[in-house]
Amino acid sequence: MRDTWKELSRREESETAPLTKSSSSKAPSTSATALDQKKGDEESDLLDTGFTWQFFGAAAIKAWLWFQIVGLFFQFLLWREVTGYLALYEETLARECQPARSQHGVCMGPMWNVSTWQDFVLTNADSRSFDFVTKSNPPTFLVVVDPVSKTLKDSQEPGAAPDLSQQIDDNGDVAWSIEVTRSNPPQMGSTFRRFHKGQEAMTFEDLSVEAQEALKSRGRIEWRATLSSRFRKKARYVAFVEDSAATHLADIHGSQLCAFGRSWKSFNEQHQGHNHKALAWCQYLLGIFLFVGAGAVYIVHTECQNESGRFGKFRFHLVVMAKFIFQDVGQQICIVLYIFGWYESNGLRCQLCLFHPQHCSEEDPFHTANAVAILCTLLSAVSNQLLVRPVFKKVYTEDDICIQHVVRIGGVCVATLPFSTGICWASSSLLPLPMLLHAFFAIPCGIGWLTLISLVCFPVLVCCDDDC
Repeated sequence: MRDTWKELSRREESETAPLTKSSSSKAPSTSATALDQKKGDEESDLLDTGFTWQFFGAAAIKAWLWFQIVGLFFQFLLWREVTGYLALYEETLARECQPARSQHGVCMGPMWNVSTWQDFVLTNADSRSFDFVTKSNPPTFLVVVDPVSKTLKDSQEPGAAPDLSQQIDDNGDVAWSIEVTRSNPPQMGSTFRRFHKGQEAMTFEDLSVEAQEALKSRGRIEWRATLSSRFRKKARYVAFVEDSAATHLADIHGSQLCAFGRSWKSFNEQHQGHNHKALAWCQYLLGIFLFVGAGAVYIVHTECQNESGRFGKFRFHLVVMAKFIFQDVGQQICIVLYIFGWYESNGLRCQLCLFHPQHCSEEDPFHTANAVAILCTLLSAVSNQLLVRPVFKKVYTEDDICIQHVVRIGGVCVATLPFSTGICWASSSLLPLPMLLHAFFAIPCGIGWLTLISLVCFPVLVCCDDDC
């Protein structure tokens, strides 16, 4: 019993004794861990995504500056290319379609001739037939139907036909139909019939044996067209036929990159090439984006050179996000529109092929300078992903890691959505290995659109849920 009492006394003394040197040295370590955990718990979680703001040092910001300067240089080369091509197109248009070579705003001369010009007024169910002759070999011609004016009262008459190159209103609600058939030699197949509204250009290429024999014997082919109005009131129609007179017609037909019929059709639907607004807007906006990018670089460089030598806490984030909204997204759209507007099989480059055969040759839209400019634009767009980092946690669950990956992938796909969407819409005339590239870009394009739709719909669902 006495031994037991002595043992209990020793335990009590050890528990009430002051801390030893070794025990006191362990206490600060435990306290520091608690402070770190508390610090991690106090980090702001942006919209419950598991991310918080990432701040950068001077070296990282200077690296961003040098990258933007390189990108601006190649974007300037892209702008200069667009400006040069646009000037070439407008110069060719002014030379080949000058007033001395035009009739009612329709080009004539070395590239094609106007075989017939018809100007008449039709009411509902009325029709008008006219004959025309083509001499091109092989027979290649274009029929244009343009409702130039209309009236909504039976007592009124439609206005006169304007200069078609200056026409603005296409009267897209005026419905009509047309039939085109070969009268001599007689057509063996079915008659061409088309129903449409507003302005429309239709190209015809007759590669039949009968047409070739008729050209050899008589040097001409005879045709008949019948236009019927399906508009409920009176409308004035202009219908004309252009017969190709280009000496390099065989080269145009043999081009694997330019679709002659679609190019000719697009040229006329753009009011004889004057309505090429998409490429003009691209050239204008790309010039503005150069100034926006240069302004962002100047602001960041000036801030880095201030007295404290440090960038403001959130100013760099604001500059990067503003640049993404006001330059990177718009620049991707302009790049896509430029590639489609110039390099597509019916784009302005192939419309120049109507004038000069050297433009029918192959041109790569993704040559080195353009490829670097596109790459810099895409990398600049996704650089906003560096502005955030995962929130510090002692333990990350599988849900945390999954959310982080979803946010990262969705953000990258949304940032590059304009370009990926354009590649998915591009035809085989623009892309090398089109099937492979379409399959490759379809994944980020689909993810980007799903993410964007979710971002738009989520606040609406939250508001509806709160109201309920």
